[in-house]
Amino acid sequence: MPKCLGIYIEDDVIKYAKVDKNKDILKVDASNVVFYERGNVSQTIEKIIRETFSTKDTISINISNELYNYFDVFAALKQSDKNKSVDLDFELLCSEKGYNKDSLESRYLYTNSKENSDKMRVIHIAANKEGIHKRLQEFTGSKVVSATPITTSIFNLLELGPKEENVVIVNIEKDTKVTTIIGGEVYNIDIIPEGMGQILDNINKIENSMQKSYECCKNTTIYTQETQELQMDGNEHLEDIMPVLYKIVSEVRKISEATIGQISKVYITGLGTAINNVDLYFQEYIPNSKCELLKPFFLENASIKIPIKDYIEVNSAISLALEGLAYGKKELNFKGKKGGSGLNKEINADSVKGFFKALVDPRKQLEPFDKTMLRFICCICVGIIGYSAFSTTLINQIDEKRKDIKNSLDTVNVQIDKIDSQTGSVTVGETNYNSLIEALTKTDDTNDVTDSRIIIEKYAIPNLLNRIAQNIPQQVKVTSIKNTTETHIVIQAEAAKYEQLGFFRAVLSTEGTLKNVKSTSGSKSGDTITITIEGDLP
Repeated sequence: MPKCLGIYIEDDVIKYAKVDKNKDILKVDASNVVFYERGNVSQTIEKIIRETFSTKDTISINISNELYNYFDVFAALKQSDKNKSVDLDFELLCSEKGYNKDSLESRYLYTNSKENSDKMRVIHIAANKEGIHKRLQEFTGSKVVSATPITTSIFNLLELGPKEENVVIVNIEKDTKVTTIIGGEVYNIDIIPEGMGQILDNINKIENSMQKSYECCKNTTIYTQETQELQMDGNEHLEDIMPVLYKIVSEVRKISEATIGQISKVYITGLGTAINNVDLYFQEYIPNSKCELLKPFFLENASIKIPIKDYIEVNSAISLALEGLAYGKKELNFKGKKGGSGLNKEINADSVKGFFKALVDPRKQLEPFDKTMLRFICCICVGIIGYSAFSTTLINQIDEKRKDIKNSLDTVNVQIDKIDSQTGSVTVGETNYNSLIEALTKTDDTNDVTDSRIIIEKYAIPNLLNRIAQNIPQQVKVTSIKNTTETHIVIQAEAAKYEQLGFFRAVLSTEGTLKNVKSTSGSKSGDTITITIEGDLP
């Protein structure tokens, strides 16, 4: 019965899940989320392998800090020519951006282009060779069979319906990785820098423990329109959570709206699922798609003894374990070398000498080895001719592009010359205008007076009121707005519940209505809670 231990590693946290496969039945034997001190990752991994009795089992891990690029190739090309075209495009990209191509290990995934039926879209994934080697060294003595990016392996947790179904997987880990699937194929990958790493770091400043910070997230229930009756108990860290979640859901909404075709479902997974009601929060902002937590397909009808949410929080590790059990895409495995190994037969000097003697002596019958070598040389010659023809075509295309670029540069230079001429005219006008201003200043009766006060822009206050009117929750009432000093604004607001006032304060900060936002803890009189919010005009 094959078994695989999936281990997902990030800064400060490791997720693991051991999956057994008995015929077509999959079962999770052990899983957990472990926080560790940086520098102790090897010891933590050894402990996990020992405690899960996985010393002799296969292990599947993730790669980190990978780069994603997208290229198009003609669908009619042979696979080898497609690979050469992609490698050439990536080499040009490295030259343009200053990357060291030799320090990067690459894998790529081909999908059918939705914009052009004659082309294929290539998702090119590159990772630092030194980083991969360092990660594998942490598993010295273990049987690591797979090292893949989590953005593509997370796809194997789904059992998609019709191929026309378009879905988005939002994996909220240290940062947030969004995988867009169109027609049953991974089509796009987006990285959002905000994630649970930022939330846990914010809470850790108060709790001084990453494990305790994570437990605080698990005990937090975020508010939605359907959960307005929530109490503040256990929700003291909402101010650290809500702004980050708002940025994530806003970016996911942009991604889903920009995707070709209607997104039918948005799946949420990762450490972020520890926060209660996170799926309902996504549903409010993405109403046109069904938002739900990502459940591994094999758990739907399985009898499990622990809560389903405990499996969902280690989805990343489960998907890696499935990769090790051949449920993923082999072409995206960074463990080992890309491509075949070439000739396996050892060739000695006598064999080669005998082969050339057979060629020059037509009376001598060719041996089986001689025939193999002859076929091999013919294949090499054909490959060289094909490569030369392909290279010549590419070089001609590059030359044509260079000519186009030169013509474009000449046109731009002409326009720049016109702009420089117009800039001279504007400079002369500016000089005349400054002379008039100086003359007017001299005739002003108050020219002796120096006013060092900061002048607020004409429409700053109306714009502030308009933004407050647009963003204020229905349950919050503003009783006073004052411009106390210069650009400083003091707002008094009241509501029936603390979370409503907390949301109003977070919106003022995240929407850029005020900067340096601070608020009092509030005072309660009867059923009304009043707080004072202060900030500066941006």
